Amino acid sequence: MEICRLEHIHKDYRMGEIVTPLKDISLTVDSGDFIAIEGPSGIGKSTLLYVMGTLLKSDEGDYFFERKDVSKLSDREKSVLRAKKIGFLFQDSTMLQALTLRENLAFSQSIGEKTDSHRIDALLERFELKDRENFFPFQLSGGQRRRAMAARALIHKPQLILADEPTNDLDEHWAEEIICILKEQAAQGAAVVMVTHNPLFAGQADRRYRLENGLLINVMEENKEDPKHENETV
Repeated sequence: MEICRLEHIHKDYRMGEIVTPLKDISLTVDSGDFIAIEGPSGIGKSTLLYVMGTLLKSDEGDYFFERKDVSKLSDREKSVLRAKKIGFLFQDSTMLQALTLRENLAFSQSIGEKTDSHRIDALLERFELKDRENFFPFQLSGGQRRRAMAARALIHKPQLILADEPTNDLDEHWAEEIICILKEQAAQGAAVVMVTHNPLFAGQADRRYRLENGLLINVMEENKEDPKHENETV
């Protein structure tokens, strides 16, 4: 089932000179997809996720979510869409400092108009944060905060999960565990789009792209065509 579709997306930034991180991006994301997007810092990967999350409007092209034209939605409708159907795991995400970890999860859950304490308990256990549920964000370590933000991204069972370098600030065990959890979400029917600079983690995705000169390059197709990669597992 199609979750979202980008058609010829183009985005410019004007910072003294015109910078074009996205030139002609077309991509269809279906339920169960686990997609990795690679590329160096500053190339436009986060910009692409912001467009997909309806947080940023493209200058040209069309974006459809569940076959609805996002450009036709009001700001309120886009807010509801984000709250109910999109999970964000971004590097600049923050938690409400006046609320405990459990309260942060409950608040995020309530925005999506769902209340399920069992879901909160399950995620706290899954991310090994149950003993920190009454801690405030400033009392958590960097790795614990990253895991808490991952739990928050999943609290309302989103249809689309957008993960921007989700393994940052994590040790090797938890970096691998986060990838495992994202794969589990895809296996359960969610669509996952992950930005990463780590080729090992990217290699675990079902579909793998590289953002280059504003275009998405299908790494798997590229490797099939290149004899040097014919014996590699992607």
